[in-house]
Amino acid sequence: MEQVTVGEIRRWVDGCWLGDPADEVVPSGISTDSRKLKHGQAFLALRGPNFDGNQFVKQAFDRGACLAIVDVDGVDSSFNDGPVLRVSNTLETLGLIAKQYRKRFNLPVIAITGSAGKTTTKEMVAAVLGRKLTVLKSPNSENNEIGVPCTLLQLSEEFDAVVIELAAKRVGDIRYLCEITQPTIGVLLNIGKAHLEFFGNVEGVAKAKGELLDYIGDESSLALVNVDDCVVVKETKRTKGRLLGFGLDCESHYSGEGLVLDQEGCGHFSLHNIQIDLKIPGRHNVYNALAAAAVGDQCGIPPDEIGAALNEFKAFSMRSEILRKNGFFVINDCYNASPTSAEAALNLLGDMELDEGGKRIAVLGDMLELGDMSQALHGELGRNVFRVGVDILLTYGHFSRFVEGAARKAGMKCVQHFDDKDELAMHLSKVAQSGDAILVKASRDIAFEDIVERLLLSP
Repeated sequence: MEQVTVGEIRRWVDGCWLGDPADEVVPSGISTDSRKLKHGQAFLALRGPNFDGNQFVKQAFDRGACLAIVDVDGVDSSFNDGPVLRVSNTLETLGLIAKQYRKRFNLPVIAITGSAGKTTTKEMVAAVLGRKLTVLKSPNSENNEIGVPCTLLQLSEEFDAVVIELAAKRVGDIRYLCEITQPTIGVLLNIGKAHLEFFGNVEGVAKAKGELLDYIGDESSLALVNVDDCVVVKETKRTKGRLLGFGLDCESHYSGEGLVLDQEGCGHFSLHNIQIDLKIPGRHNVYNALAAAAVGDQCGIPPDEIGAALNEFKAFSMRSEILRKNGFFVINDCYNASPTSAEAALNLLGDMELDEGGKRIAVLGDMLELGDMSQALHGELGRNVFRVGVDILLTYGHFSRFVEGAARKAGMKCVQHFDDKDELAMHLSKVAQSGDAILVKASRDIAFEDIVERLLLSP
């Protein structure tokens, strides 16, 4: 954050001083973590179910904070270790500050949402734009009401574009984040069965994700949508701005042509006479690349630079990451899992061309946050395991028993469920042989990277 006085912040958020005012102070930034705060920053004390940042105001001043922004009841009225600004809600205040600060910059802001692929697409878009522009992007998967404002507060005159991902766990989340980010280009990747615990059904997901399209309100902004996703297409009437599509099957402005998947499942195709040869596997990543290419084209990146950026792009850890050991290879896709992303990962496993004798092995854990649909959707995943031709299925977790049961019922023979993750890893190390392809997929809390690590360390 640059050249913003505390007085401006106070007016933006309707705060009031505890003690002497400090309106002329200019913070070098805002930190929500007293442990990582840098000298000269303002400390904004957030509250959560398991923490209360108001308890660390003194520590923040000890580390060099120039200001503390706290809840009305956050600190005692006798506190005098430094200037304190009281607000009604610090989380809302963080959003308000970021929203007002964003208005100072006239530049492309690309917002990406969808049920799967947000982080990979964000990184692809940043790589494409980065060929000619200086790009600010949200780090990792910091895509919520804390991460998004904190990213925007890093804006400065050195940046030419912002690429940010937006997540939602309830209706209204995307709308709130759009009001803060004020995107000029919105990318809607897909709408699937993710976070059903919060949304109830796919229609609820569509209502939430489609809020990005609501925000594309006039000809000054653009929506880029996946035309091969029928649920996405139904939502397109919500936008009043410009609308362009990308896809493989249905006609669109950005249609990939001649798609071929190589032995490892990496896509090779052309787009507007650009030859794209991906190093990241999966048909789903072809859609992510098409979205990134579309954004690049709309932002004036030359075609040859778009192609070069995508051809050089490599998978990030635990996201469609291909690892090799002893002649077999592992699809390390265990960063997270939803029905949409799990189906895409299984399709990738099924599309791979194996040498004679090679086996397709799926190691699947629970998909979380699916609510009342958990049993049914895990059963559907089990049927998909059989459909794509998996040879061996190993499962772990409470809900993954339904994956095992559905796969057996569909006719699969080599299926085994484990109640102990270490036992699963040990068994996998014994059955994996040269020529095999092994998919490892589960939700983040299942921590299936433990299995990948054990497998790669085995003799």
